[in-house]
Order: sequence, then C-alpha cells, then structure tokens
Amino acid sequence: MKQDDLDNLIVALKPAAADELADDAFARRPDVAQVRARAAASAENPRAVPARRPVRRLAFAAGVTAVAAAATAVAVGMPSDGPGDGPRSGHDEAIDTRAFLLASAKTAAKQPAAHGTCWYKRTRMWQDIMPFKPGPDVPTPKGKPRGRSQNFQARTASSFEDWACTQAGTGMRFRSHGPLDIELTFPTKKDEAAWKAAGSPALDVNGGTTASKPSTVTYRKRSHLVNPVIGSHEIEWKTLAKLPATDTALESYLRRLWQQDRRGGAHGYTAPADFGEYVFVSAWDLFMAPTTPGTRAALYRILARTPSVRVTGQIKDRMGRLGMAITVQGTGARLVVDRTSAQLLDYEEQGAALPGKAAGGEYLAFERQGWVNEIGGVPAP
Repeated sequence: MKQDDLDNLIVALKPAAADELADDAFARRPDVAQVRARAAASAENPRAVPARRPVRRLAFAAGVTAVAAAATAVAVGMPSDGPGDGPRSGHDEAIDTRAFLLASAKTAAKQPAAHGTCWYKRTRMWQDIMPFKPGPDVPTPKGKPRGRSQNFQARTASSFEDWACTQAGTGMRFRSHGPLDIELTFPTKKDEAAWKAAGSPALDVNGGTTASKPSTVTYRKRSHLVNPVIGSHEIEWKTLAKLPATDTALESYLRRLWQQDRRGGAHGYTAPADFGEYVFVSAWDLFMAPTTPGTRAALYRILARTPSVRVTGQIKDRMGRLGMAITVQGTGARLVVDRTSAQLLDYEEQGAALPGKAAGGEYLAFERQGWVNEIGGVPAP
C-alpha cells in the first residue's frame, strides 16, 4: 500500500472528535499560552510588545508528541542575546534604509511566480531555558524543588519540515516532520554542571523535548493551522495569491485591517498607533507564505517609506548566514534579510517580561522554502 493511500485510510478511520482534541492540544502548548499573555499585555500597553503567533506546529502533531519539560526550568528568553546583538559591518548612520528596501523590492519583483501543489518550509527555532522565578501570578508548582538544581541556563534548538497542500474543495492536507537536528548548549560550564546535577532532565524544544525522536504526521484540517496573520486577522491560505501586488493597493488593504484592530481586534488585541509597526511585526508571515513576487515587492516598498523602520547593519545569524538587520522603532522585533536574494532569513523578538519570568523571546530561522508537486517533496537549494 502506498504512503498516500495509507494516510487516506488513517484519516477515514480517525473519529471526527480527534480534530477537536488536536486543536485543544495545540491551544495548551506553552508557546501559544506565552503569546496570548503577550497579546493581553499589548492590549493594556499597545507598544509594549508586538502581538503575534509563533511558528505554528500542526495541532495533531503537538497533541501526540510527549512534552516532558524539565521540572526545574521554564522557556523564556536570554536577555543577553536580544535583537540588536551580533557582529556588524560598517556604521549604522551610513546605511540608507530606503535604498536597501527599494533594492530588495526590485529583487523580489524579479523572482519567478512559481506555483505547485504543496508549499514546503523548513524552520529552525531556538528556545532559551532559564531558572524558574515565582511571582505574584506565577506560584511555584507543587513538587517543584528549590535550590541549586534550578540555577542553570540552557539553549535548545530544533528544526521542523512542514508541507501545506491544497486539495479539491475547501480542505487542505498537512504533513509535519520533526523535531530534527536537536541541539542543547549552555552559556557556561557551570550551567552545564548544574543541569547534570539536576539529573540531566529533558528540556523543551519546539514540539517536543531534547529526548524526542523525529515523527511524521499527516493531517487534514482547516487551513487556520498555517494561515499567515496580520494583527488579529488570519489570511485564508487559498487567498494568498490574490493579495494586492502593488504597494498602493496593498497599503490600502493593510490600513483597513489596522484601523479595525485599532478599534479592538480578536483575543483582546489592540493595534499600535504606528501603522509601520503594525505592518512590520506581521511582515515575516507574508514573506514566508506563498505570496506572489508582486506582493512581496509591494511589502518592501511600504516598509521603505515607513519612518520608524530602520536597516541597522549587516549581522551574522545563529546559522552563520550574513544578512541585513531591519528593525522598527518601539518594538524588540528584528528581521534579517539576505541582501542578494531579498529572502527573509530570520525573525526574532525580544518580548516584555512576564510575571515571575525574565523577558521572553523568539528566534526563528527560515532554512528553506518553496513549491513542490507532492507532499514529502523538498525544493532544490
């Protein structure tokens, strides 16, 4: 029996309630809870932190993967490695933000308007583990030991491969494979020794732990699992190719969404007063989705005429790739763009501190993306 036939049989046998259980499992994931908490903080102080969702793992995969987090730690950001760090070349004041972004728009517009059955992406995510810090709203859980075993910092990293495939009708088909290439590092030997003294517990990675083995899940569901997000608005997957392909039309569309979110969006989200900030913190979702070359070029042109957006210099990301760092005033978010291909390399965010925790953060590296003709296929480098 072929793999696709087997997948179809499994889907047919799966009770309908499994879809709802999968969605519930996705909603319970710690990273989703963290983003919701940030969105709530943003509603009180719209400029405190850009509200957005993390890289989205398939809900069914999240539901069947055991997440045995270390009892002595929680995933939050290392303040020493926030946006703005990293080696640079040249001087910030010598960089012409508008010229770079317009050049990127020109490059993006020349890319072929390819299309296929399935959109493939491979994404790497880092998580920083720091000592648990109880606070007024974050009491120490029962059974959580105190003492030296809590006092270590660590960083985990893993990759996932995802396929999103359109089908006849309104359904979609997804496949997720990972976690892959799991890494665990420590800032100092003392931190590693403290982790070992705690029993070398498994630590969180995106979609599992450092003890997880890669798994493959094929899943059919509504496309909200992979829809890109602008503010509080999900953009339906099958409409992505129809997004405006001129900067005037795209800006008009984005301003309409921004004005709606200024009045109050979903989940208590309130958009920032700066339209440029609103666009910037959603830009990575549009750059990484299968939007047309015209839409991506238009997005670069909108950013080019946004006064709060700055190109701050060339940096080297955590994968060792050189790119130009782009930030927006008033947030801790940064995009890293390849200056030759105009491809987005990284998205990172230094968030506001949550009660009982250090400042949270996210770091996503986009390793590969592109159209393929069948689920399981990988585009050429």
